[in-house]
Amino acid sequence: MKKKWFNILIILAITVGFLWFTLKDNFNGVVSTLFSANIGWLLLALAVFCIYMLFDTLSTYGIIKIYKKDATFKFALYLGIINKFFCGITPLSSGGQPMQIYELKKKGVPVSTGANIEVQAYMMFQIALMFWAILSVIFDQIFHFFQYVPVLQQMMEAGFIINLVILLALLFISFSKNFNKAVIRGIINTLAKFGLVKNKKARIERWEAACQNYYENGQELLRNKKTFAKGVCYQLLALLAYYWLPIFIALAIGCADNLNLINVFAASSYVFVMGCYVPIPGASGGMEAGFMGFFGNFVEGAPLNVFVLLWRGITYYLPMIVGAVAFNVHNSKGAIEEAEKIASDSSKAKAKKTT
Repeated sequence: MKKKWFNILIILAITVGFLWFTLKDNFNGVVSTLFSANIGWLLLALAVFCIYMLFDTLSTYGIIKIYKKDATFKFALYLGIINKFFCGITPLSSGGQPMQIYELKKKGVPVSTGANIEVQAYMMFQIALMFWAILSVIFDQIFHFFQYVPVLQQMMEAGFIINLVILLALLFISFSKNFNKAVIRGIINTLAKFGLVKNKKARIERWEAACQNYYENGQELLRNKKTFAKGVCYQLLALLAYYWLPIFIALAIGCADNLNLINVFAASSYVFVMGCYVPIPGASGGMEAGFMGFFGNFVEGAPLNVFVLLWRGITYYLPMIVGAVAFNVHNSKGAIEEAEKIASDSSKAKAKKTT
């Protein structure tokens, strides 16, 4: 629990620093632009974010229904909301899945099954993420949107490569069991020879357990092809809504003259892919810098500062607040510690399973 508060303090410190950086040179212009924003367009931006949450929830809901027939959409939506909070306060969004597994356990879903649900949902999300990322790269190559931001371009390319490698590894691991184990043993044995890996046996067991888990879930997805296909489609629609949300904020503050659905889609996709692996809770600082870097090609001055403030408020801070309230209303003190223990016990059980 102390670690969670430490992460929240990091987020607050970065947020205060970013606000200072945003306001220090043009305070009056930023405030004027902010208070003259069109409320109607902002409400529409909020509605688009709700559409994103709707499709994201539908994707996970389909998988939950395979294992728990009486699960409600309301419960799946609750899982999505608290996920925003715990992903937002932990590095690399690592806290969302354990809390969802904890909530599933309270509904009578075994921990191992809850972990399976999370793995399958993540696989569908990763496929959708990379599909749109590839399309955004194609658009950028055609229209040359971001040729003047080489540093951010390189960071995005790094994020793209990481996500692509993860997707290919997930697909390969999910459908090839024995070969994966042979590869893992070979890699770890080689690293151990150079002294780069300690406790070789435990490391092999851990990775084999992870591969076995993904393989079993891959087979489960193959047995439910229709649910899998629908889940990927829902994730595609969810991300599309998320990527197009900034254009409504731009319309609200009157800075959409140089924006259209294609360049907004490409810029949002780049920001999202680049921010996935910023090792700070909520990718704070990295997401804001990426947004200003990519959208700075189309928007300048005070409107750009207000643009990023409103975008971050709608997509990060507001969902975090709602998620925190929802979780605390439905849980007693000590729930976080119990969820962390469940996640730890689940990992140990999987490692033993492969031995």
